[in-house]
Amino acid sequence: MNRSILTAILIFFGLVLYMASGLVFREGREAEPLITDAQGPPLLAVRVRESEADPVAREILMTGHTAPNRAVRVRAEVAGRVEAVLAERGRSVSRGDVILRLAEDDRGQRLEEARSRVEQRRQEYEAARRLRDRDLQSPVAVATALAELRAAERTLRQAELDMERLSVRAPFDGVLNERMVEEGDFVSVGDPLAHVLDLDPLLVVGEVLETQAKHVKEGGAARARIAGGEVVGGFIRFRSSEAAADTRTMRVEMVFPNPGARTAAGLSAELVVEAERVSAHAVSPAHVSIADDGRFGVKYVDTDDRVRFVEADIVRSTPDALYLGGLPETIRLITAGQGFAKEGDLVDAHPETHAW
Repeated sequence: MNRSILTAILIFFGLVLYMASGLVFREGREAEPLITDAQGPPLLAVRVRESEADPVAREILMTGHTAPNRAVRVRAEVAGRVEAVLAERGRSVSRGDVILRLAEDDRGQRLEEARSRVEQRRQEYEAARRLRDRDLQSPVAVATALAELRAAERTLRQAELDMERLSVRAPFDGVLNERMVEEGDFVSVGDPLAHVLDLDPLLVVGEVLETQAKHVKEGGAARARIAGGEVVGGFIRFRSSEAAADTRTMRVEMVFPNPGARTAAGLSAELVVEAERVSAHAVSPAHVSIADDGRFGVKYVDTDDRVRFVEADIVRSTPDALYLGGLPETIRLITAGQGFAKEGDLVDAHPETHAW
């Protein structure tokens, strides 16, 4: 017989014996399936990080602007022509400084006439009293003389006020921010003449959400970052007791020293109010989740490797992290895969090998 044919026959019988041996070795044992039936679909793999809460001071963040402590538009109390301008815009003024002066015209003459009239009425009244004491004058005539004296005194006082009001003065220490008239202008009663600002102290004004207003207390510490990078510290002077009807926010005012009016009013500012200390977790903004009903929170894995969602409260925020309150003291925070994991799902949790 050909050697190659013999070799092929031997290989064939060898394979038959090998396959038969598998059946022999399985005798006496319970039959096992060749493919194991899986226990359901494969588990979703997620990465988790052990997170523990730390005490963190709650911060309420608001956008706002700087504002003067006081701002007054000085108006004309008498009519007249502007005779002299004595203060320039942008300059500091002290309480009582004359900003401008109106022309006297005939007011000086009317003042002298009013003084003379008062002296005349006083003499008439004294004469009426002396005659009454001698029963030569009736009480009605004395009362009439006294009334005329009082009317003359009122006229004199009005003339004196008119003379005083010709000099328009600064109502407080501050800055003459604007002047609306120049020499030669004619002004009527009530016309605006100047705008004076009190810039020391200075305010930072913001609007707090109604849900956060309870954390803002008058007298509490606060700080502000003003446009340009300046950071100032102060305290809360005022918090409105009524929310605005259109925005549902409340006005908040922080006050801080501003010697020399170095910081201007009207600048954009970021106001931060420090409130009570609470337990919070530092979480990357990438690891937060939004529930189907709009709630803001995070997903974590419990001791049974099931996904849980918990609503969170933003206690503080930085460029790198959110500090979230309202969470358990210790959690296994899902840091990868939270977008696919649903609450209640059983997952395959793997510890994170590096910090976020």
